[in-house]
Amino acid sequence: MGEALRILLLRGSSYTLNPPGGKAVYLLRSEGKTIEEELIRASFVDEKIPYPYLNPLQTVFYKFYREGNALIASPTSSGKSLLAYLFMRNYKGKIVYTAPTRSLVREKFLEFKSYYPNQVEMRTGETILENFKESRARVIFSTYEHLAHAFRNKSSWINGLSALVIDEVHQITKRWILEEVITTSIKKDIPMLCLSATIPGLEDLIRWIRPKLVIESSWRPVPLIREVRSLTSFSPITKIEEKEDYIASRLLAAIFHLRQREENLILFVPKKETGWRILQLASKEKIGIMNQTLPFDVEDTREPEIAFHNADVPKEEREEIEKAFRDGKLRILIATQTLAYGVNLPADRVVILVRHIKKREDFKLIPDTLDILQMEGRAGRFGIREIGYSNILVYGIKEEKLEEKLSTALNKPLNTAIMEEGIDDAFLLFLLLAYLYEGDNPEAYLRSTYSFWKVSKSKINKGEEFLRERGYIRRNKLTEKGMFCVKSGIPPTSFEEFLNRTTMDIPLMASIRPLLYTKRFDGLFSFLKNKERFEEDLLSVKGMLYPCGRRCVEDNTYQFLFYAEGITAKYSNIKNPPGEFSYLSTDALHLLRTLKEINREGFYRFSDEDMLRIVHSVKYGIDPQYASLSGIKGIGHI
Repeated sequence: MGEALRILLLRGSSYTLNPPGGKAVYLLRSEGKTIEEELIRASFVDEKIPYPYLNPLQTVFYKFYREGNALIASPTSSGKSLLAYLFMRNYKGKIVYTAPTRSLVREKFLEFKSYYPNQVEMRTGETILENFKESRARVIFSTYEHLAHAFRNKSSWINGLSALVIDEVHQITKRWILEEVITTSIKKDIPMLCLSATIPGLEDLIRWIRPKLVIESSWRPVPLIREVRSLTSFSPITKIEEKEDYIASRLLAAIFHLRQREENLILFVPKKETGWRILQLASKEKIGIMNQTLPFDVEDTREPEIAFHNADVPKEEREEIEKAFRDGKLRILIATQTLAYGVNLPADRVVILVRHIKKREDFKLIPDTLDILQMEGRAGRFGIREIGYSNILVYGIKEEKLEEKLSTALNKPLNTAIMEEGIDDAFLLFLLLAYLYEGDNPEAYLRSTYSFWKVSKSKINKGEEFLRERGYIRRNKLTEKGMFCVKSGIPPTSFEEFLNRTTMDIPLMASIRPLLYTKRFDGLFSFLKNKERFEEDLLSVKGMLYPCGRRCVEDNTYQFLFYAEGITAKYSNIKNPPGEFSYLSTDALHLLRTLKEINREGFYRFSDEDMLRIVHSVKYGIDPQYASLSGIKGIGHI
């Protein structure tokens, strides 16, 4: 295939909107030659481009890209969306743009409507009918999970796929489903444009996907100034004894101290509990909060000054918060790390709390260095401010130690989610995929992956032994059981756990939990734990799960059961449930399809009434005994 053309875009590049213009300064690594040239006029490329010139990154890409895989490592807000359009223009067939979250997929879908009027659509699995609808779109926007599902099931909407854009490709370090998408694309020889602001182990990724063009950029449209300091340098706004409230109080003081007049500021917190505590403290201090979905009561209604953006906030409410922040009506936004990979919400200043967990002789940062760099990418609004600011506040770690970690963050080898966590269920699912695609030569597929290309023969043999003993493969082919796991995406380990739980003396809903593989259900208790009788109710739920033991704690079955058994209905002062439950309507439909498939293949027998009770219990959070009533107009839909 030949070596990739390697280009480094240098800091000396420039780009301005008023007056329009600038230059691209870049190094051709193979020749060791630095080149400086004028930016390309957008009208020369395509009349649809809404800017007078391509920026330096886009100019270089347009000049050198012709075909095949391309890998772009460039800071956030450096124009990677238009880069994707320039890539797409090289292909005549259907194109898929895939991203990690539904919100980001939707944002890109709306953005590309101007380039492809009436030729774009979304496929994110939010409606079950997506799996049956034909697609006439030129460009389809999809989540990683839904695209992987389409590949496995040979869905008609990807027929004629000519190219693929993978946004946030560094997510391979956190989500093993992306490795499946890339591997399948490599096997099918689908040209990929892989985009990221923070790629560790770049050389490893290059060796794997074998791009024809690699562009690394040290040019940033808005320069970034970083300051690292201790959280304890800020005095708490109130005297508080409890540790978490102590941290929240200092953070609230920090953001009001650091924020300059007219600045939009995002505070990133490593866990939701910290964000809720800051918001509750703000409310007590008579600071107006925008959130309506809250784990605490608010009496005062003042003009909103601050909001918390996280997965517990329902979709519609999140969108209102995002709009207010973009429009400048809301100046301070607290967020979890998911926002760093989500919708485009640039800020003038980002403040990041960094804590650590001791891990043997070393320590683990929360958030990790890649997340920190990604969060910093939100700082700087091109065309509005000349400089972006990053304030990293450390707690329990020395400032110098963090700066050392950040300076080497991208020099480490690429460790995927599978390699980091040693996920056996991922390996077994990949092994099933190997049999699906390669028949009696599964190692050929595994050699195309990044995590398993040099996996030991003994591990393969052990995995095959597990799959044969439990009836997933037979004579080097997938059985009905194996095909079920491949098509549904439920790993064999999770399916075996489901079958095992059906033999236990536990509620049926607890047995169902492993079939909702990707859900965590970890937001509910923030809304309940301070309520009267919560501990009593929690003990009651855990008592139902005694035969299941630790497994029902590790996968949050006890939290799911708390909801599915209708116990939350006792807590009438929860006016709005956490946002993760707002997606359960869709999950219930997918679960129904899974249960019917389990029935059809005879893996377990559910009556029609059982299935109705289960899906309505999941959808509405009602005791399964009464859940079917929720489908009767005028009685249900509580």
